[in-house]
Amino acid sequence: MSRRTPPVYQRGKYWLAHDERADGSRRSPNFYVWWYDSATRRERSSSTGKVDEASAILALDRLYLADKGEAPAFCHACGQSLAQAQTYLLTDAIADYKIEWGDTRVSADTIAGRLAHVVGFLDAEQALATEGRFGHATSCAAACSSVFVHAFRAWSRLQPVEWRNGKGEVTVSRIRSPAATEASIAQLIAVLNHAANAEPPRSDKRPIYKPLPARQVQRQRRTRIGVEELAKMFAYAAEPDRQRGSLHAFLVASVCTIARPGAVVDISVAPDRQQWWPGAPTVDLNPQGRTQNKKHRALLPVLPLLDRWLRAEYATYMALKPDERAGRGWLVNYHGRPVQDVDRAWDTMLTKLDMPTGREWRPYVLRHSLATLVRNRGAEKWDLEGFMGHRAGSQTEVYAIGEFPSVVRALESIISEIEKLAPGAMHRNLTGVDKSSPLTGNLQM
Repeated sequence: MSRRTPPVYQRGKYWLAHDERADGSRRSPNFYVWWYDSATRRERSSSTGKVDEASAILALDRLYLADKGEAPAFCHACGQSLAQAQTYLLTDAIADYKIEWGDTRVSADTIAGRLAHVVGFLDAEQALATEGRFGHATSCAAACSSVFVHAFRAWSRLQPVEWRNGKGEVTVSRIRSPAATEASIAQLIAVLNHAANAEPPRSDKRPIYKPLPARQVQRQRRTRIGVEELAKMFAYAAEPDRQRGSLHAFLVASVCTIARPGAVVDISVAPDRQQWWPGAPTVDLNPQGRTQNKKHRALLPVLPLLDRWLRAEYATYMALKPDERAGRGWLVNYHGRPVQDVDRAWDTMLTKLDMPTGREWRPYVLRHSLATLVRNRGAEKWDLEGFMGHRAGSQTEVYAIGEFPSVVRALESIISEIEKLAPGAMHRNLTGVDKSSPLTGNLQM
């Protein structure tokens, strides 16, 4: 290999570069992992099969961790740990954490975003050269110090949160909230503890700081919408001959479950998900195979309105040929396929209805507003906490499923009022099916 071009990335004995001829031309567009083989006394290489630099770096990280002679920090003679936070780079710790834990989680994208913010701080410090205290050479020992976290907080406070389009152009920018900064700090703490908990350990230090408590950094949401606004939203989503089916289903499921937006778009009638089946009195917001976390997803009674929508989607699902059912059955869908969110349709709706479009008017406003409406209509505290997933079920409730009667009564009254203000807006439009037998025939949304 020609070593005229410096490596793109390096860990231990491995480095990342292209395979170049003597004249500098590349034999392949793919990146290669290179290393010196002391047994044969020559350089060896292995193609990553990737032309994208980030993917190629990930391939090198995986190879490094799989090499028992490189990754573990222990003495081969006595087996004692040689883990030293002073020599273990923070960037390496982040990479290892993502491979071994972060990338395997349902919240992988969120984890990656929070850690990318930490790496952004290291990049900014690196760009300051001698004026920067931290940079790419920052070790886990340095990252565990209060000096590091104070510097990170000061830098993060000045960095806006940005959204970019496919061309990389900034389309939306807003001030970063203190809560967003603390979320990145909490993720950084997880990285550093992961390094210390590895077997064998890769670091002998743990962070001496904690993220600031939520009550100190989270701004209380003050915006709530009433039944009148909900009726306007339903009337808009139910307009005939419009491509608003996903928004319509999202509104229905949100009103019937008071669930978080992420849980709403995750509702499916597919049997392998084990969330609902025809005649089931409950819907499980936590599908088969998903581990419960702090954002607990509850097992809820199925309101009649939601039951009708679920039955209609189930009929659509069962009308498909068996080999066509994979990836189908989602209640909130776009032409049968799942959606990550309804943000684009939501923004359009707010604009069309001349409603505010600020941060507090994101889809999450439904959960806050419905919780407020239900509470003010007499829902008992114990029922509301369980219904919203703010209280994990006790051992007794493993056997006795909660029915949350006071919440159900309040929601039924809200649904009834919406029906009066926007007649028919909560119905799902069905074609080619007899309403008296909702589980037969072909359905279209």
